[in-house]
Amino acid sequence: MPSRSSSTERAPRRVALCIAVIAALAFAGGVARADGAYVTESFGVASGSGVGSMLGTPLHLRLAIGMRLGNVAIEPWIVSDLQTDRDGATLGIAGGDPRPGAADINSMGLDARYIVALHDHVSVFARGGPMVSDGTGALTGYHGRGIGVAAGAQLTGKVRALGFLWAPLFFVKRGPMVTGALLVDAGYDFVFLRMPGAPAVDARIGHVSVGFAVGTAF
Repeated sequence: MPSRSSSTERAPRRVALCIAVIAALAFAGGVARADGAYVTESFGVASGSGVGSMLGTPLHLRLAIGMRLGNVAIEPWIVSDLQTDRDGATLGIAGGDPRPGAADINSMGLDARYIVALHDHVSVFARGGPMVSDGTGALTGYHGRGIGVAAGAQLTGKVRALGFLWAPLFFVKRGPMVTGALLVDAGYDFVFLRMPGAPAVDARIGHVSVGFAVGTAF
């Protein structure tokens, strides 16, 4: 599962990287057509029902790797829905624990993704699959399973690989090329958490995220 401290500390860098990816894709060349592997990271906001006030509107952080074959990709992933109001946190958000009465929910799962190209650089997708989840803070000791569904769109093109290390390198004329993408997706996770001797928690977590991907095809 993603580290709470490292995930929140890197958020400003993710925003800057996404802006750089948008600019690089505006000048991108052709899109790789071969099947292949990719890595994607996204961040956004979530809201939950079925968990009272314990979840609120947390940060939604997702990291996935995938393999695309034709229009279908298989994608294992990890997600953290993290509170921004934390006790013992650096600058109020990095590390620490959720405030009393609040909770984080961490999940991992496996999605099938179906991709439809609308243009050389634009495609839409739908994804979904099973997950396992656990809680922290007010939900410490809760574990369970669930299912998630989402849909979105992505802008794809060939960019310089070194740009993912330092954004200005997207715009140099030398260095290896990879397929890069900016993506937006939205969906729901349905999570059923249980703990012996405690009330059942059936949560529906809606989320909207932006992110980027890099690889040979996606």
